[in-house]
Amino acid sequence: MDDQRERRELTTFQQAELKWLRRQVDTLDQERFRSDARPNVQRELFTAREELDQFVRGLRVSGFLI
Repeated sequence: MDDQRERRELTTFQQAELKWLRRQVDTLDQERFRSDARPNVQRELFTAREELDQFVRGLRVSGFLI
């Protein structure tokens, strides 16, 4: 990592969004193994992972160390 980069703090909203996105991924990841899982859970998990990845990538580009 670039050690010269200034460490920035996430806003309360960014912290909440990151926590929610991570929870979505975790919940859907667990649900996909249940016998009564929804038919679209795999697609929802893929979408949730992509959203989390894009959010984190955007924060990193903005100078946040996550």
